[in-house]
Amino acid sequence: YYIDSAVGNSQADSLASEMGTILAVAAVIIVLVLLLTSRSYAEIPVLLITFIVAALLNLGTNFIFGEISFVSNSVTVVLQLALAIDYAIILCHRFSDEHETLPTREACIAALSKAIPEISSSSLTTISGLAALAFMHFGIGRDLATVLIKAILFSMLCVFTLMPGLLVLFSKLIDKTRHKNLIPKITAVGKFDIKT
Repeated sequence: YYIDSAVGNSQADSLASEMGTILAVAAVIIVLVLLLTSRSYAEIPVLLITFIVAALLNLGTNFIFGEISFVSNSVTVVLQLALAIDYAIILCHRFSDEHETLPTREACIAALSKAIPEISSSSLTTISGLAALAFMHFGIGRDLATVLIKAILFSMLCVFTLMPGLLVLFSKLIDKTRHKNLIPKITAVGKFDIKT
């Protein structure tokens, strides 16, 4: 099966352009969701910085594989965001809970010690699912699996190392910009679910 290099390059450019648009739309949606679900407006930059650094580390280290497909390179950031943003949210909410009774530094230590087992177990299931891609008959499966497993590992690294420092740095601003929960409680549905 032969694809002319000019046609292949135009397809790669088209996909890269489409993925840029998808990433922009996803970023707007994620910021809106974070605005609705966060406990403080200052948590949003902490979450975004953590994710951006993880994505840059992942993209910047793809050279270790020698060559990866343009599809893997294009979709990695969006998939990394979808697969790993919850790690940062878990730690952020743990920090908020601990900071209600503890000073900033101690709250961060306590939050990290409680969040590491949760995030690690969650990441293991994700990594197992991604490892299954490596057994596809098509080479892109192995390509995507290795790039995305690396993405998950970098996301965890940033959540466990960079994010605690950001939480301590932004803690005063997080305390000042707290807001009420913007998502209404849906207790009737929960009660119905429990009864049924």
